[in-house]
Amino acid sequence: MVEAPRFFAVAHPPSPPSVPTPKPESSRAKRLPIYFVGSLAIAGLFVWLMRRGGVPLVPRADQFAHVHWWAVVAYLLSLAGVHWFRAWRWDYLLRPVARVPTRQIIAIAWVGFFAIMMLPFRAGEVVRPVLIRRDGRVSGSAATGTIAAERVIDGLFVAVLLVATLTFIPRLPLDGVVFMNFPVGQLVHYGYLTFALFASALVTLAVFLLARNFAETATRKVVGLVSPALAEKLAGIVGGLADGLRSLPDVKLMAPFLLQTTIYWALNALGMWLLGWGCGLPMTPGHGFAVMGVLAMGILLPQGPGLFGSFQFFVFLALRMYFPESMILERGVAYVFLLYACQFVFTTAAGVGSMLLGHIDPRSALDDAQPAPRAE
Repeated sequence: MVEAPRFFAVAHPPSPPSVPTPKPESSRAKRLPIYFVGSLAIAGLFVWLMRRGGVPLVPRADQFAHVHWWAVVAYLLSLAGVHWFRAWRWDYLLRPVARVPTRQIIAIAWVGFFAIMMLPFRAGEVVRPVLIRRDGRVSGSAATGTIAAERVIDGLFVAVLLVATLTFIPRLPLDGVVFMNFPVGQLVHYGYLTFALFASALVTLAVFLLARNFAETATRKVVGLVSPALAEKLAGIVGGLADGLRSLPDVKLMAPFLLQTTIYWALNALGMWLLGWGCGLPMTPGHGFAVMGVLAMGILLPQGPGLFGSFQFFVFLALRMYFPESMILERGVAYVFLLYACQFVFTTAAGVGSMLLGHIDPRSALDDAQPAPRAE
């Protein structure tokens, strides 16, 4: 068919520019205000327990008299190493899935650590998997699998250190000792319980990895009775989670991951010891590992934004296992205050700096964590 000359063509009005349909706010984002209210109540509970127990959150000016300020600077520098190795080791969990530039891994991880600290009920855990999948090289389920493996290994690692310190570092007599309305001797039992919990979780991950084919097949058969499309989607998620765990049996990947994990936690504990010594507490490196272990165990529980309240509460409890109450209420108050302030400031600076330099917007992660409705 011959096309008509242009001057005979019928003029059509230009099509209006397409306006992108705004993405509906995810249910996760809608629940954030509720999460914040609940987490603030939890933070308030810890603050109330400390105030009722006569433990101040803010030291008096004279309580800083024993502080060697160079130790505070050294502790801040140690946090740089802690953050670097904590983020860098993620590369070895991602490698079976995709190769991601180290710079990108560090930036996304630091933003994720900041989100974990600031968002209530550890809602920030979703930020890293969502941000790392943006370029399409890593699926969301595989990224979530790597985070699950990292969390379980970290938990087991710290639990082993905690059990070791509770077993071999001499403690004060704790029978009947109540500090901030908490029986301090119970920390020992909770330490062993934490070890058992994470050991069981590691076994579960191993079974899941070994039984990947069975899990995918079972998902397709069971869910397929209701919806074949949904069954296929869930089977893909199961497979993606297993992909995120593929580094676990690979010695070439696990060896450097565990080495960097050891460096990360050792720097963390030694930094806590150095700061405590600089604040006038007679702490040894073993005490640093004990404080770190109790703190890591404590913040597994739901906590308020910024870990405020629970952070201070469990550090005070850890100190009470080894030092008399009078020393804690004098020199320990400055130590706990500076420990929290340094970690808060450094994590915030690293997270915000990574967002600005890497052009990362973690707010969208809460929307992307839930897929938008399909257009009809």
